[in-house]
Amino acid sequence: MAGGRAGALLLGSDFKALGAVRSLARRGIPTALVDNDPRSAWYSRYPLGQHLWTDRMDSPRIVDFLVRLSTDRGYLGWMLFPMQDDAVELVSHFTSELGRSFRLTTPEWSVLQRVQDKRFAHEMADRVGVSRPRTFYPANADDLLRLDVEYPVIIKPSLSMPMQRALHCKALVVHDQAELAAMYRLAADSVPAELIMVQELIPGDGRTQFSVAAFCERGEMVAGMAARRTRQFPYDFGMSSSFVETVDRPDLLQQACRLLRDAGLSGMVEVEFKHDARDGSDKLLDINVRPWGWHQLCIAAGLDFPYLQYCLTMKEPLPPVAPINGYAWRRMLTDVPAAMQEIRAGVTSPALYLRSYLRRRTVRSVWDLRDPLPALVDPTVTVIRMTEPRLRAWWKARPKNRGRMLPEPFVNPAGAVQAGLVNPAGLLQEELVSPPGILPDTLTPSGIQEG
Repeated sequence: MAGGRAGALLLGSDFKALGAVRSLARRGIPTALVDNDPRSAWYSRYPLGQHLWTDRMDSPRIVDFLVRLSTDRGYLGWMLFPMQDDAVELVSHFTSELGRSFRLTTPEWSVLQRVQDKRFAHEMADRVGVSRPRTFYPANADDLLRLDVEYPVIIKPSLSMPMQRALHCKALVVHDQAELAAMYRLAADSVPAELIMVQELIPGDGRTQFSVAAFCERGEMVAGMAARRTRQFPYDFGMSSSFVETVDRPDLLQQACRLLRDAGLSGMVEVEFKHDARDGSDKLLDINVRPWGWHQLCIAAGLDFPYLQYCLTMKEPLPPVAPINGYAWRRMLTDVPAAMQEIRAGVTSPALYLRSYLRRRTVRSVWDLRDPLPALVDPTVTVIRMTEPRLRAWWKARPKNRGRMLPEPFVNPAGAVQAGLVNPAGLLQEELVSPPGILPDTLTPSGIQEG
């Protein structure tokens, strides 16, 4: 511990983690990172330690690894803070074992499943009177012939991670019966049949997608704000938002309150909706019990969710907070290609896109003059993560025994090429106290904020 104050061990190192690290550092709270795929937060000047995990983040083996870290590295009693769905689910299944070493932000699986699994989330929405997309749950391929659907529809799993991991997408679009059968077979190769859903496709782009960012205590919303996820990448079924704006939607806050009260959740929660212009309703899409990609927008708008999470987890008094509208958040790395896709599809125009840059209060996802290295590394790491699957496919398909073959590139299990990219010295270590030459002068920098 630094100065006797317990810190936070983050599972993940992407730009969500970077926002949390900077938020907590501003309060003098030490942090450390565990990840199998080092990303932007790994290179920040603020974490006290970076610990490489060499398997999937939802592997049960990581439990012993984390417990050993708690004693060997002085993290006993720290807040354990998962950043991604796979790590959230892992912690929820091992709350008993991990709870003896850490303060947990994640509920046990019996609670988490009620919102993480869309089958249960839909039942909850029906129970509290919140609209949701019309959804079917075929037991097998034969059931597809009996579905009363209006095309187009989408196929997606009730638990998102298996399809994202296997197919690198959130949903498969279906336009007719033949395509339904083909896409079902594709989904069934990576997702258990009981998790596959066939769902109506709600028309509209990112401008019809909204979220409520909420902080809850035993089901009651302590603080919250609404935002429009104006652009996402890819633009049709985005893996993440790229441009988000605060909006005044008290009606969405009321709907989210009903859901969260029924679920009995505590801590950071994002409730996603999509506006259906056909009937004027806002339909529930997802409930995320973890930090969301644009949570730094909330920090700028007055709701410092990572710090609120720390206070609740460590049983400290919650500070009074109130959101301020008029802010936007942009992840430049994906917003430019998202805009190009929208322009090609006729969704927006170059003039409208450029107009979004006229907003004065726009938060950046990674760049901060006081902590510049993550922004310098972020594009390189992103390119590697996008191209590495193609390199693997090329390597497997290469001609055999044609002259002298070069050795296979050394790639870590998470997809980051290790030569000179995981830390500036070019050495990937299990323990990195801090990247060389970037040790912080203090854990409490003044005025850290995105923008």
